Amino acid sequence: MSKLDLLSRGWCDLIFEGKNQQYGAYRIRANAGRRQLRAVIIILIVVAVIAVLFILNQVVQSTRTEDKFTEVTQMSKLKQEKKPEKKQEKIEVKYEKPQEQKVAVKASIQFTAPVIKSDDQVDKNSELKTMDELMNTKAAIASATYKGDIGGTVNIDDLKENQSAGGKGGGGEEGGGDGVFTVVEQPPTFPGGENALIAYIAKHLKYPQVALEQEIQGVVKLRFVVMPDGTVGDVVIQQGLESHCDKEAVRVVKSLPRFIPGKQQGKPVAVWYSLPIRFVIM
Repeated sequence: MSKLDLLSRGWCDLIFEGKNQQYGAYRIRANAGRRQLRAVIIILIVVAVIAVLFILNQVVQSTRTEDKFTEVTQMSKLKQEKKPEKKQEKIEVKYEKPQEQKVAVKASIQFTAPVIKSDDQVDKNSELKTMDELMNTKAAIASATYKGDIGGTVNIDDLKENQSAGGKGGGGEEGGGDGVFTVVEQPPTFPGGENALIAYIAKHLKYPQVALEQEIQGVVKLRFVVMPDGTVGDVVIQQGLESHCDKEAVRVVKSLPRFIPGKQQGKPVAVWYSLPIRFVIM
């Protein structure tokens, strides 16, 4: 009996032997296995459908995510409008050549005031000219003899007196003096000429950052003394632009190497030199 299967067809026939087997409990018991199998199949189908739906949902979600990434990537690859690049400001320093002051100095003959001296103290070069020499010469009468231009317009004595206030002009044939000349016979020059001066200024002049940010441009006009030894002396700003630009221009001028000094009557003298410097942003 222990091995008896209560759900088997044999057991069902034994129980319902001699009884109605067309309907009722017999049919229910006889078809129990089929119903159970059907139920299991249905459950399996439902589980399979749920599993398939879950997998499809995961696939769809994954596809949507990939589409989003693809869209973002494609958007990032779109040609973006290029931002206008800020044009780098090019700094240019220009040197304006000052107008040369050409002086046509008159030829002059020295007139020496008569002074009583002994013969051994008399300078032959300073001997008193005769009246005939003074009357017949076309040269100007001056305190020194100078071989200049007969048609000149400037007397050599005027050159000696053309100095800064407080300066002492040089007299006689020695020329020079301890004053500062504005006009001399031989103006001071920069070693290598004006091109070398321009190159030096362009190399050493730095555009002040404050002036650069404010886009300040213009000219700083300077006036400085070239000493008898060629060094740069006093520097004066005749026309300023902006405080930082003015200071930078003065700094560069003070750093200039020695000039070939100006000369008056063959002697080195201190001479004013004009130098305009232009600040330009390109």
